[in-house]
Amino acid sequence: MSDKITMSWTDWRGNKITREVKQTIDVGDFVGTPGYALLVLAANANHLSAPEIDRFLQRQEVGRSLTYLKRRRWLFQQPGADNAANRDRNEARAVRIMHENPELSLRNLVVLLKEHGIIRSREWVRRHRCDPVGAPTDNRRP
Repeated sequence: MSDKITMSWTDWRGNKITREVKQTIDVGDFVGTPGYALLVLAANANHLSAPEIDRFLQRQEVGRSLTYLKRRRWLFQQPGADNAANRDRNEARAVRIMHENPELSLRNLVVLLKEHGIIRSREWVRRHRCDPVGAPTDNRRP
């Protein structure tokens, strides 16, 4: 991949305008900015775990929680990436169980799934309780 892309368009006056868009950055240039943690996460999303990124950020004295990193990690994963939620291959089964018990609260659904050997968070249950039975689910948020 090139580190620059040339973008061209014609403005409202009919003038042709050309700009170069940089696709690479030096994350170190952003130390001390609010977006630094996200840039580190983006640069390392595919080969470092969230706890390893958290440990690095703590050494840089950047205050972000592990939960913050985990909730935003999906932003930088390639489409079709193996997300942790379905590593146990029980996602379709969990959705089926939730459809069989529509009257249960989120908390009770989490407990019911746990009784069936499926560990899912209350947030996961909230996002997936209305998924169609048998359809593959997407762990990324819209």
